[in-house]
Amino acid sequence: MLKKFIKPLLPILLIGAVAGCGKKENSEVNIYMWGGSKEINSFMDDIVIPSISKKENITLKRVPIVNIKDVVNKLIIEKQAGKKNGTIDILWVNGENFKALKDAEVLEKNILAKIENKNIIKESTTIKDFGETIDGLEVPFGEAQFNFIYNTAKGAIPFSNWMTLSQYVKNNPEKFTYPNTSNFTGSAFVRNIAIDILGYDEISKMTTDELKANLNIVWNFLNEIEPYLWRKGETYPESEGKLDLLYSAGEVDITMGYTINKVNSKIESGDYPVTSKSFLLDKGTLFNNHYLAIPENSANKSAALKVINELVSPEIQLLKQDSKNWGDFTILDMKKLPTEAVQKFILLNKSDKIPSSEELAEKRVMELTPEKLEIIDKGWLEYVGKN
Repeated sequence: MLKKFIKPLLPILLIGAVAGCGKKENSEVNIYMWGGSKEINSFMDDIVIPSISKKENITLKRVPIVNIKDVVNKLIIEKQAGKKNGTIDILWVNGENFKALKDAEVLEKNILAKIENKNIIKESTTIKDFGETIDGLEVPFGEAQFNFIYNTAKGAIPFSNWMTLSQYVKNNPEKFTYPNTSNFTGSAFVRNIAIDILGYDEISKMTTDELKANLNIVWNFLNEIEPYLWRKGETYPESEGKLDLLYSAGEVDITMGYTINKVNSKIESGDYPVTSKSFLLDKGTLFNNHYLAIPENSANKSAALKVINELVSPEIQLLKQDSKNWGDFTILDMKKLPTEAVQKFILLNKSDKIPSSEELAEKRVMELTPEKLEIIDKGWLEYVGKN
């Protein structure tokens, strides 16, 4: 699989030469990543790790994590203790966790400027992460947009906003649910509903106190539909992966997630019915980029930079966007790539299983600030999750 993709790309990848590629080094790099997706894990283990080993003589080790906040806390504690030569070399992160790391000053500075492939990355992805200025502390890795997935064999798109969602769950009891907000997918679902009900512009203008007060209508709505959810809302799936399993088994009719091409990946792997399809809300769904960062106390910063440079190369980005692998959309600027490379990316975008590029762009809703995200997460736990 890897050789088949890499060979035709070699002529166009000269623009993505690895920083410091003259001399290969023999070193190990630990990349800490959420480990809840078999597609992502397989992509890293079967494609990325062998490729980097061959090209750079670097042993990349994927360290699966369940809760990114545990890793964030580990780095903060290590800094307070003055620990050097930490075990984390690269961290997959974004949003409120990036802000916590930035505020604690535990990230290596100016890493974006230190990789050659910075010149082919979309400039828009390098400015802010959930409203927080990036300041060169992260390198963008992929694009994400929240989307819902349903089985077209069971009818038309089930809902398009919070009001039609209410009608749907009441007419189809126990066939819908969502993860709790301790999971990033559940958190995103609740934020999407809050934005759909209150409006993104309105929430953006609210103070934190105003947001807390206005969220009552959101909690009332979620409590109203709770008895009609899977298992009568007495429990919620703890992860996106568990929700996917419920969908695959036919226990629920809808699943969800941030990976735009997830539906194609899951059909390819045989986990979803071939009649599955992705859809968005009429007012749009949350859009963001996810990033790679290097802890300040990493023992292998030079090798970590080489790994990151490879991860954002046209070669790896193209493989990553293929639904047979991960299906994650690229952060590369098509205007800065050769025509041959652009055509390969365009071909991967064409699918009747996902919204068109135009619809995705039209229905992008930017993420809320970490402070407002935290208010929504805590509010759900207090007013919905504990009921």
